[in-house]
Amino acid sequence: MICSALSVNLNIAEGSGKSSDKELNRFLNIAMGSLYETLAAVDMLRYVNMVTEEEFENVLRKVEIISNQLGGFKKKLKSS
Repeated sequence: MICSALSVNLNIAEGSGKSSDKELNRFLNIAMGSLYETLAAVDMLRYVNMVTEEEFENVLRKVEIISNQLGGFKKKLKSS
């Protein structure tokens, strides 16, 4: 879970250093996948009672916010 969470930030950073919007978009897609991988890991922790429902809901809200931000960024790249 820690690796997938870090992967979100690291892929955005790596994509930002690329020379084209197409390459950046590819890394944003990878970051989005890592974001949902993180959510799945937290969901599994909830299933085995290592994370409370409240903690899971908090992570879910943050994932939704980040997902919307990444989606908006991808849309802006596409239109430019």
